[in-house]
Formats: sequence, C-alpha cells, structure tokens
Amino acid sequence: SVVAIDEHVPAHELLLHVWRFAASESCGTCAPCRVGTRRGLEAAQRLAEGDPPDAATLNALFETMRRGSLCAFGKGVPGVVRSVLDVYGAELGVDGG
Repeated sequence: SVVAIDEHVPAHELLLHVWRFAASESCGTCAPCRVGTRRGLEAAQRLAEGDPPDAATLNALFETMRRGSLCAFGKGVPGVVRSVLDVYGAELGVDGG
C-alpha cells in the first residue's frame, strides 16, 4: 500500500504513529508481535525524548518480529519502520538498520 504523509509532519511523530498503530492492531496471539510492537513503541517514545536506540537493538527487534510472528502483520511491521528510518533516519538520529 501507499500512504501519503504531509511534509509538515515531524519525523518522530510519524514513527510514533507507526508504532502506536502496530501495537494497537496486534492481535496479541504471538509474542514476537505482541511484545515487539510494544518494545518498538517504547523505543520510539524514548527517541522522541532524545534517547535513540542503537542499530543492533533495532535490528534484533526487527529480525525477531520478522522471523517469529505468526502472521503477515507482525512480519510486515519491521519493513514499515525500516522505510520510515530509511527516509527520516538522519532527522531522527537513527541508522535505518
């Protein structure tokens, strides 16, 4: 799918939105998605406060979700977040992984 984002939306708000959506839409059946989306949201909240996660931590989270989630939703969240980080990583102070 394609999502249009207004150019005036701050990068940290977009990242928070993606993680909030993922955490609220996770069905909770499998731990990689249920826990992973909440850990991602926590990391995005810390990032918004000026404490960026390191690339190794993000990559471990993404890989756990990608490999361990039972459905396409959980497996797909890391790709969406990576896309945001690829585009806005410099602004956020985070490596896209």
